[in-house]
Amino acid sequence: MASLKILFASIPADGHFNPMTELAVYLKEKGHDVRWYTGKAYEGKLKQMGVPYIPFRKAKEIKISELDEAYPERKKLKGVSHIKFDIINLFINRIKDYYEDIAELSTSFPFDIVICDNAFPGTIIKDKLNTLAVSIGVDPLTLSSPDLPQYGLGHQPASTFLAKRKQNFIKLMADKLIFNDIKISYNNLLKSLGLPEENHNIFDAAPLKSDLFLQSGIPELDYPRHFIPESIKYVGALNTWNSKSKKAKKDWKNILDLSKKTILVSQGTVDKNNKKLIIPTLEAFKDSNYNILVATGYNDTKSLKMSYPQNHIYIEDYISYDTVMPLADIFITNGGYGSTMQSIKNGLPMVMAGINEGKNEICARMDYSEIAINLNTEKPRVVSIQNAVNKIMNTKSYHINIKNIQRKLATYDTLKICEQHIQNLISQ
Repeated sequence: MASLKILFASIPADGHFNPMTELAVYLKEKGHDVRWYTGKAYEGKLKQMGVPYIPFRKAKEIKISELDEAYPERKKLKGVSHIKFDIINLFINRIKDYYEDIAELSTSFPFDIVICDNAFPGTIIKDKLNTLAVSIGVDPLTLSSPDLPQYGLGHQPASTFLAKRKQNFIKLMADKLIFNDIKISYNNLLKSLGLPEENHNIFDAAPLKSDLFLQSGIPELDYPRHFIPESIKYVGALNTWNSKSKKAKKDWKNILDLSKKTILVSQGTVDKNNKKLIIPTLEAFKDSNYNILVATGYNDTKSLKMSYPQNHIYIEDYISYDTVMPLADIFITNGGYGSTMQSIKNGLPMVMAGINEGKNEICARMDYSEIAINLNTEKPRVVSIQNAVNKIMNTKSYHINIKNIQRKLATYDTLKICEQHIQNLISQ
């Protein structure tokens, strides 16, 4: 593939930025001119990667961890209302500034192709600047289908005739009563940019309109679909780039009592409320015979250590998943897609408790694949966590299923697959 000018672009959120980093470095090392437009929080990481950073100009950055401070009303919302608020305020209302920044940038960096996360307006950049757009699916595939439930509600596909009728009715009501406001906001935005209105669901924009849609994951982690467009390609697990000069990792093989089962728990780096998942898990197993490893994401670690001093409990700011997951038996998580994919890569079944930021869809799919138990809440009860862990520990099928999917995932040479699809697109 001849050398290309490639613009990576992402909304300023770890779950959207991180999955694309390894691909960006890979393409840079292949000789392409790769630059990245995103929030200032990622300038340091891009410098480590050797990828030129392009800052927001008109666009304003609000860190994911500061959203509730920026939008106090957001804290009171749950479920679909929370999803709708985020789509309108964090996505639609920011599109015009993103586009105007990139339109200005294109005069000094006339890129051949834009590669962006599926929440970034790559298809608008494509339509306005007449350039190729590749979207990266950093969440489960959002594309709607007649045989699937409405994306965003966290529902699993219906299997009986009556359940399918109910599913279709819910989709109809959701489209008219829930997502209609989103469609109106998005079409108003399109009109302000001189673009025609779109009738499809907003979740379909990137999968349907991108020149190429590279979906993280494999078909076995999605719901069965009767049809999928040729432009959508499953590429395996997209990984976060890490510097080769990694900080020293703890030797958990020599720290843990490997005669015991090991439970790893984390609620990611965004959600700072340890009462949601970490504390209920610690309460559930503080008197157990399990090794309990807690990755706090630098959130209140010292206080947790003081509250839970038991010898079988290990509470750390940071735990290397690559080091620990091969030793663990269960991963308790709020359902971030990146950590979920790492768990699958390591053959580790999950207990999942997440609703917001689209995590309900991730948790529902892993439960459907029978590699996880979805607790369908952001704040699980202690007994619910105990029951889910006991069920997985004592049910062979979860371990068999995830080992099967782990083997299938391992057959994907993700970076080469992405490169080949991009090359095919360029050569068309």
